[in-house]
Amino acid sequence: MTIAATRPGAAPVPPGGAPNGTPPGGRPSRALTAVYVAGAATALGTQMTMLALPWLVLETTGSATRAGLVFAAQVLPMALLGFVGGEVIQRLGARRTMVVSDLARAPVVALIPLLQTLGALNLAVLVVIVAALGALAVPYHAAQRVLAMELLSPHARSLARANSALEGVQQGSAFVGPALAGALIPLVGTTTVVWLDAATFAFSGLLLLRRVPAGCGGAGRSAAGPRGLWAGVRHLCGDWFLSRAMLSTVVFGLMLRTLMITMPVLAFVRFEGDARVGGLLIAALGAGGLVGSVTAYVLAERVAPVRLACTALVGVALPLWTLLVPVPAGVLVVAVGLSSAAAPLANAPLMGLLSARLPDGFGPKVLQAVVTISTLAGPLGFLAAGAVLDRAGIAATLWGVAALATFGSGNLILALRRLQATGDPD
Repeated sequence: MTIAATRPGAAPVPPGGAPNGTPPGGRPSRALTAVYVAGAATALGTQMTMLALPWLVLETTGSATRAGLVFAAQVLPMALLGFVGGEVIQRLGARRTMVVSDLARAPVVALIPLLQTLGALNLAVLVVIVAALGALAVPYHAAQRVLAMELLSPHARSLARANSALEGVQQGSAFVGPALAGALIPLVGTTTVVWLDAATFAFSGLLLLRRVPAGCGGAGRSAAGPRGLWAGVRHLCGDWFLSRAMLSTVVFGLMLRTLMITMPVLAFVRFEGDARVGGLLIAALGAGGLVGSVTAYVLAERVAPVRLACTALVGVALPLWTLLVPVPAGVLVVAVGLSSAAAPLANAPLMGLLSARLPDGFGPKVLQAVVTISTLAGPLGFLAAGAVLDRAGIAATLWGVAALATFGSGNLILALRRLQATGDPD
């Protein structure tokens, strides 16, 4: 199957412009900018509460176990309800899904500081509130990408650039949010930080309502898509390229979580318990991802998607073999940073190719399936990494990390070369 210039059934693109009037490679439209800004606001607030909520539990109970329970309650709905998100987007449309999610989460988050002020907040109530927040967030990220697809030209390069922007929003928020919360908590208190999170959701929902036209991301186009809870998974499994891409996605999910756990252990074992090295290695993961996202946004319109993805996939795997060699800490930090930076450079064109390949109406189910499968790979990676480290040691675990990265990259490079040989990847 070749990748066509337009999705089957999509509206024709006027010469020199996308359906919304945005020229390819030009400045994003006001509606698309609103999607980016809204995503940045909600992501920043969410990352701030990722520190603030466990901190609130520690302040009130002193229990790390209870703090972990609160964190797990927010992540668990994605694992349990992930595939339901596609149904929600299909019924409501991407724009309405995002607006409802934002405006519903604002008062739910606000319940936490309100109940805390009234002295009515206990652990059971907090877990219920946090679980509700996780459930409301399930379809949000897939809806972002569906809406961006409908606001953009359906060319793979334009879609790649949009995905790099959305990934940059997530990477930047993950980098800035916890640090900002850590600085604000001593100044204004934990409950005030949670109030700020509620404000970001309200701001995001109102911005989307005002700046994104009601006809964008509607349910009408999504309703033409496949029916059934597992429709997205079936489509992924039935398409040779998408199924191979998802295999590598799962492999990379396992590899990344294993790498995250291994970094502090590596610093402890190889550098005599130097916590500074462990901190630098973990920071390199975040900083590399942020730099890579910005670079991907610049290159996505300038470099052919297959070429950019293949080059970046080599950059994901190759530096990780350095971890097996007894080199100075600085070399390891650079290697980890380079690998982390290459990941969004590969993700952006891959998501663009995936999005351009989808028939009209398939976006909600398929993109939600991609997000859910990627999320499920995370907990499995953390569990597997701990077991391997305990039983096989740091050296064997690092071999596993490099081998997984190489397999995932090699599998995708071969698939991309085959795709290039069978049609125009643009």
